[in-house]
Amino acid sequence: MSKKHGHYCKVCGEYKSNESFSGSGHAAHICKKCAALPAAQRSEAMILTKLWNLPWQLSSQQRDWLKGLQNDSRPEVASTAKELYADRFPYAERNERKKQLHILRMEFTICGEVIDEYGDVCCEDVQFTLDRKEHTVTLHRENETMTMQIMLTEKDMRKLLNVIVNSYEIFCWEDDYGFSDAADTDDLWEAEWEAESPDEAAPEEPEHEDSPSWTVSVRYTNGEAQEMRGYDDLPDRVNELALELLALFEDEPDMEDDESDCAPDVR
Repeated sequence: MSKKHGHYCKVCGEYKSNESFSGSGHAAHICKKCAALPAAQRSEAMILTKLWNLPWQLSSQQRDWLKGLQNDSRPEVASTAKELYADRFPYAERNERKKQLHILRMEFTICGEVIDEYGDVCCEDVQFTLDRKEHTVTLHRENETMTMQIMLTEKDMRKLLNVIVNSYEIFCWEDDYGFSDAADTDDLWEAEWEAESPDEAAPEEPEHEDSPSWTVSVRYTNGEAQEMRGYDDLPDRVNELALELLALFEDEPDMEDDESDCAPDVR
């Protein structure tokens, strides 16, 4: 890499000739042009230059500095800091959200093929209701009149709901797997072509013919609420959560029956 000629200005971020700096400006690494700027403008320009010159791998001190600038009162500084922080730490926003969200009540419906750990496929049409206050998980099967319900300890209920937020990241399902009402490129092109033909009727709003394969309605203790749904095959996290909740209702083997079955036949 060739060595850059001239002297570096930490405000504009450019290498300039020695004549572009005064005596004090040379020592301060600020060129004459930048030194003439108002103090506030010069300070903002200096911070922006430093931001864009940050290395990809940040020290803990640099990370804290960048994180703090996301709340800066200067819009350009704040937006630049947010952009750079999101590039380097793409999961930081999700991790912050996890700290804020605690499920109060949740309804989770599955209507489709669930794949178990052995690769076997079974069709399920079930709804789970989880209630933090009551510590209950309720299972209702669409083709059965009976509703099953189990009660967990407060600790186990809190642990289950925390796993749903932190591991399954249910609050991101709409972004990751949810249904979008936006038409694809071919649909948009066809709609534009038909709109240009005076004899053709305007295209109707697209509708999804199928029922959703999964839906989630969740309310959080901070008052937030989400309504989510998807139409494709169950994504891995949706499938795994369905299996985990179904496992709660599996009958435990009766120890007494097992012992009687294994008892020797004494005659």
